[in-house]
Amino acid sequence: MNAILSVILAATLAGLEPPLPVESNTVDDDKEAAAERLEFMKRSASVYTVTRADSKTPLKLLPEPVLRWTNPVSNVPDGCLVVWVGPTGRPELAAQVFIAAGSKDLWLHEFQSLSEHALTVSRGGAPQWQPQRPGIEMKPVEGAPGPAESAVKRLTQMRKIAESFEATDDFEGKSRWELRLLSKPLQRYEKSSADVLDGALFAFAHGTDPEVFLMLEARGADGQYAWHYGLAPMTAYAVKVSSAGREIWSAPHRQGPFAASEPFFILKYLP
Repeated sequence: MNAILSVILAATLAGLEPPLPVESNTVDDDKEAAAERLEFMKRSASVYTVTRADSKTPLKLLPEPVLRWTNPVSNVPDGCLVVWVGPTGRPELAAQVFIAAGSKDLWLHEFQSLSEHALTVSRGGAPQWQPQRPGIEMKPVEGAPGPAESAVKRLTQMRKIAESFEATDDFEGKSRWELRLLSKPLQRYEKSSADVLDGALFAFAHGTDPEVFLMLEARGADGQYAWHYGLAPMTAYAVKVSSAGREIWSAPHRQGPFAASEPFFILKYLP
């Protein structure tokens, strides 16, 4: 998550002076206040209707965030990650809802498509963002064993495969950060379609703040499945992923304003 850049972009688009970063958490850590912020974040995400280009049925926003996080590196004191899923439970869209660094009332929504289809994100019937290309591309995991028969063993396999990847980001274009794989999947989904036996969404993070998504799926047909992976950024900073010492994927540093047709987008939230 590119907090400082996001704040500057959002404030610029709104014609405001961007708030300055702070060196300490500006949000009261009182439990009641934290609970109220969480409810606010959930309500703010619920204003959107998300549909895939191949279906008129809206995607479902999971009722609870899959992660609550902070980022002391960029001074973001509170945020959460929400996910919209298709009818089968597969993640199709993720968004980070967070209070901007240096502010108590500037909230940003940072979106990343996880879909293999075009999407439309609307609010009150008005389109806000329409990514016209897939947000993720699934590829075979080289050298991986076949998916195990039991769900428990498949999860063990997915964790082992996830651990074989390494991710970094170029934070603010100034320093290279090794990202940490969160040990627990953000979401697990089994038999989400005829060709997907099992799957899970993992994340590489600054502390607990996701910067890169890793999607793993057992894909195939006629009972013949193989492990596949897909990668997607959750930041506008440059990110890279390697496996066995070889770079296998990257996303460049992107600067706003972001095109509404692209799989990554930032919105300033106004109640």
